[in-house]
Amino acid sequence: MRTLRLQRELELFIAGIAASQSLFMAIYSLFERKRDFRNVLLFLFFLVITIRLTKSILWVYLETTPVWLINIGFAAHALSGPSLLLYIWYVLYPREWSKWQWIHFVPGILLALTIHTLSLDGFWHSGGYSALLFHQMIYSMAGLALFGFHFFNAGGPKISKAAVVWTGALVLGTTLLQFLYFSNYILGLTPYLLGPIVYAPLIYFLAFLLFKNPSLLKYKELHKNGSIKLSEVEMQKAAENIKRLMEQEQLYLDANCTLTVVSKAAKLPPYLVSHIINNALGKNFPDFLNGYRIEAAKFKLKHPDYQNTKIASIAYDVGFNSISAFNIFFKRATGTTPSKYRLKSA
Repeated sequence: MRTLRLQRELELFIAGIAASQSLFMAIYSLFERKRDFRNVLLFLFFLVITIRLTKSILWVYLETTPVWLINIGFAAHALSGPSLLLYIWYVLYPREWSKWQWIHFVPGILLALTIHTLSLDGFWHSGGYSALLFHQMIYSMAGLALFGFHFFNAGGPKISKAAVVWTGALVLGTTLLQFLYFSNYILGLTPYLLGPIVYAPLIYFLAFLLFKNPSLLKYKELHKNGSIKLSEVEMQKAAENIKRLMEQEQLYLDANCTLTVVSKAAKLPPYLVSHIINNALGKNFPDFLNGYRIEAAKFKLKHPDYQNTKIASIAYDVGFNSISAFNIFFKRATGTTPSKYRLKSA
């Protein structure tokens, strides 16, 4: 087995922080589990990746690693592909969970149930590990195809730009990780720990995206009474009506403005308003709402009548209930801070 030509301590450190950060992401996703089953899939993905990376580290640095522990790592590996593919599928194409999807987890569950019986020479080195790697590459290619189809299909369900970057990074990064394991054992081209080491910057990039966009783990409400059927003309007409309400009645100025408030004003059910905003306007509700608030703040920051008004006062006046939230959304929308924007506009 080839190993990277790095100092052992540095190699272990990089792989270790990748596993640790992946565990943190799993815990974070678990705290959001009540909001949507997709977060349960995301929790499972990050958890099994953590276990797989830990197994890789132990395999290289602990010569007495018990076989049952190695088998747990392989079982986790088998669960990583299905959990990510299903997460991507349900994020890009929202729908109710289907019980038939449990079939994807059967191989990983069977491996987990036989951790005390499978041996290295009798199973893994006799074709078992090769089958596992091919199995995961198939799921990775399916994830890439799914993401690519959605990305290039203009008529598909719309998601925010942040969600596109998030799902794209997940799919591309995990495919690279799976390929590096495949390349090490099947092709004999790459070092064994290159996968965990390359995964380290990816997992921190994903954490950064989630920190900047916490709404990534908050999904639009699913309509439980059947699919929503609106023509393109009806969708656009409803979207224009919602935008008109926001602009004329300035609902966004109320700090307590919610999807329910907007739905009552539009005389539409909340799930339908959420569907229209997501699919006709390509935004989630928080981004839609705060977009109006940011535009109102930009107007006041540029207007001479508000030059002596404190930025905090402007933030509260346009509907934000905290300065930190205002600063985050303002910089995301404009690329600069409110104070710098005011100076530049003066």
